[in-house]
Amino acid sequence: MNQITICFIDENDEQRRAYARVLGELFADTGIVVKAMAPLPKVEDYSAILADGSVIGLVLDQKMEDGGVGYTGTQLSAYLRGFMSKLPIVILSNYTDDPALEKDADAVEYVISKKTIADPTTRDAQIFKARFLRRLGGFAEILGARAQRYQDLLVKSLRESLPPEEAAEMGLLEKERILPQQAKEIGDVKALQDAIAELKKHINKNDLPLP
Repeated sequence: MNQITICFIDENDEQRRAYARVLGELFADTGIVVKAMAPLPKVEDYSAILADGSVIGLVLDQKMEDGGVGYTGTQLSAYLRGFMSKLPIVILSNYTDDPALEKDADAVEYVISKKTIADPTTRDAQIFKARFLRRLGGFAEILGARAQRYQDLLVKSLRESLPPEEAAEMGLLEKERILPQQAKEIGDVKALQDAIAELKKHINKNDLPLP
């Protein structure tokens, strides 16, 4: 893997630029790239992130609905964890006492105040960095171990019939491998369905726009 990435998602343009810079400085000596993103319209639209093997963690603002989308940071986390349960996810928010956040806090690794890392040289910021790096490293090791185990079983299956327990294990590993891609395909199908619905609306109204 040539590059490993943390995606930082915040609905506020100013905050997104500011804290992408802070996170970039915080992780500058690790080789991890911080990619800043505005929230996407629907949680299903994030499927490509799961299919991107370079993304090993997410940092999310909680109040994404303030940007006009229909979900919060923890709701997005719960959706993504349905496909990749061990993906490290952190909420970075100015409102850590938000009741909705407290209710769904178990959907993420940590809930961190933006003030905690505003200065990346402080002890609190460095503690957050160390903790998050441990989770990111653990996730990367899990992915590597599972990929190697799948490869070993695949090679063995080409030489001989696998015992039932190993065949079942290989099936589970295969399912984990294809889930992110399936999520991406689900998102693509939904986009296609939306486009077809829009086209039908124009046809029914006899106002299909000409090229």
